Amino acid sequence: MTPECRFCKAGRAAQSVKGKNVYGGRPDQHFWLCADCGIIYLDPPLNEDEELDFYKKEFEKFMERRAGSDMDWSGPDQHVRSNQREVKRRMPFLARHLKAGEHVLEIGCSSGFMLSALREKGLNVTGVDPSGGFMDYVRAKKIPVFQTLDELKAAGPKNFDAIIHYYVFEHIRHPLDFIKQYMELLKDGGLMIFEVPCATDPLVELYKVPAFDEFYWSVAHHWYFTRDSLGKVLQKAGVSFELYPDQRYDISNHMTWMLDGKPGGLARWSVTFGEALDQQYKERLKELWLCDTIIAVLRKTKEI
Repeated sequence: MTPECRFCKAGRAAQSVKGKNVYGGRPDQHFWLCADCGIIYLDPPLNEDEELDFYKKEFEKFMERRAGSDMDWSGPDQHVRSNQREVKRRMPFLARHLKAGEHVLEIGCSSGFMLSALREKGLNVTGVDPSGGFMDYVRAKKIPVFQTLDELKAAGPKNFDAIIHYYVFEHIRHPLDFIKQYMELLKDGGLMIFEVPCATDPLVELYKVPAFDEFYWSVAHHWYFTRDSLGKVLQKAGVSFELYPDQRYDISNHMTWMLDGKPGGLARWSVTFGEALDQQYKERLKELWLCDTIIAVLRKTKEI
């Protein structure tokens, strides 16, 4: 049955199926596009008990199956190593907003690869990770990490200069509550910096690769955003924000999807194409907003 929009409550006439097949989901689950607000949402979603069980028992294994050859979820050391390219990609952007001595919280810190990198730059770091799969590993590195927001608050007053999260916001059932709760932990003028998948990914909107469509729409996500729809969510949250396009995956990954119909292939033909061509390709996708990632920067003002 056609639902009402889970975010803006627009009626059934405004809803259409965007993702028919949900990776890891059930036959009755689809991703729907709301013509009124532009948000893409899962319906029916997992209930709260199912979701809690998923993150406690299945999430790391689910991600390992989904990641293909480009990411290693088999253990924390492997996860850290395979994410160093993400550290390299993110750091130049973060360096424009963070400085040594500041206090940073990462939500969904996983194996702590970003927190470790930021600590090496002289920042004070703390993590929250609801799945808890790598929590002991992160704590062994003397990084304070908590499983829930309540646990973090119970540890004492917190006043962060910045809060970061990567590919977390699309997992959040109640996005407006999430923004409000965590923005309260920021100092006045503090920043929340995060990334989400961009629903105008070129493999979806430009190349329209059928195998990628079967893969892209994940049961772990409540939402998918475009630049416009994410802007509407943040406007409703009443925050000051800026949005930037980014492109994680390269020509080789896109060609692998088109040729083999499966994830993987990063840098597969990098020797052939060269770094300059790959960078030009990514920059053009970003200019067109036919890219795979949106970066959001929110600033806390006294009104929040």
